[in-house]
Amino acid sequence: MTLPEQDFIALCASHGLGSHASVLLPWLRPRVGFSRGAETDAPIGASRIGGEPDVPADFVWPTHKGRALDFLLQINLADLQGLQCGLDLPAQGVLSFFYDTDTQPWGYDPADLSGHGIYLFDPGGLQRLPAPDAEAALVPSALAFHPAWSLPHPFSSEGEQVAQALRDAGLSWDDAAEEGYYALVDAVADLGSPTPGERHGLGGWSHNVQGDMALEAQLVSHGLYCGDPSGYGDPRAAALEAGVGDWTLLLQLDSDDEAMWGDSGMLYVWVRRQDLAARDLSQTWVGLQCC
Repeated sequence: MTLPEQDFIALCASHGLGSHASVLLPWLRPRVGFSRGAETDAPIGASRIGGEPDVPADFVWPTHKGRALDFLLQINLADLQGLQCGLDLPAQGVLSFFYDTDTQPWGYDPADLSGHGIYLFDPGGLQRLPAPDAEAALVPSALAFHPAWSLPHPFSSEGEQVAQALRDAGLSWDDAAEEGYYALVDAVADLGSPTPGERHGLGGWSHNVQGDMALEAQLVSHGLYCGDPSGYGDPRAAALEAGVGDWTLLLQLDSDDEAMWGDSGMLYVWVRRQDLAARDLSQTWVGLQCC
């Protein structure tokens, strides 16, 4: 499903950017939004957040600094048929996400790369595995998917490119225009969502709370510490920047009543496009941002 162009133009107009909708339209990206359903004891392999994961018999539970990671959610990719997320995902499989909900790594330290684990399982032969720390398990809930869209967030490098494109098109990029675009990004993200303001999703542009993440993902995944300026100033950083464009958002998980990331923040899972095409999820990066 695509967003009708006239609907997008009307939405731009409602935020003072109608005459520049043609500049913004190429930046529009589809994503798949999702929301929690009722608490559930779902069948093996069903899309679900929380509870216990469905994994192959030879699965080894991942750990981080001696503690078992927590199961976040699994997505049965068959549930995404007819929906667009802009990602090179197979039509079948169970995409499973684990994270250390205790220490909640922020993503700037290479030592914390083991603080998450992403897996793609064949849907056949899965079995439910009890969580090592049952008290830390998220409340199990079904997932409901819906078509959604995104524009580059102002707090991203692509958002800065959009701002420049609007300036080049003759828009005076004053406070009113900047606020209008910010509001438009939120309005686009709310399209199709049963819960306005909820930002769970697969693919699309990241809905940032803080700054750009792709460069951080690239540097940290190559061993540079980015919790201070040292990583960005490292002699290796300049050469590594050439690979920033390889990264794309895989998953965005918002805070909600059952799970809080930092101070009402969000988790972002990033992957290199070539790794996703090769079905290699061993080199993903997870960032946490909050106010």
